[in-house]
Amino acid sequence: MYVTPTPAILASSLYRVFANSRQAPDSLALWRDIAAEAVRELSMPVQPALVPGVPVVLRYRLYRTEGDFFPFTGSVRILSGPLVGNTFADADSAARAVVEVTPAPVSDVMRNVLPLWRLRTTGSPGAFTPRAVPPLIS
Repeated sequence: MYVTPTPAILASSLYRVFANSRQAPDSLALWRDIAAEAVRELSMPVQPALVPGVPVVLRYRLYRTEGDFFPFTGSVRILSGPLVGNTFADADSAARAVVEVTPAPVSDVMRNVLPLWRLRTTGSPGAFTPRAVPPLIS
């Protein structure tokens, strides 16, 4: 069964182009590659079983939980921490579960603040990012 790409599938494909590029984030070549990938993704049908997971990480109270986000279903599978092996229907329910099992201090005013899942690197160097402030020259 083939379907058209969902925004999550398209976003994960475009992120892969960005993460694997050695171009600067404001490089015309990088954005041309991203646009070409978007056109390719939108013109090809997708077989859901072949959509790879996107590596994600959640940091909460100095604890790091790694997982895989599956763009076609929107589910998150936990790969590290006390919930390893569990799969959740969406990123919010996975984040709530991580918050619940993370040890809390006695006075916990941040218990209702839900952390966000971030994309994690898979070992390959990310795209070049120029310095925000130029170095001082004396």
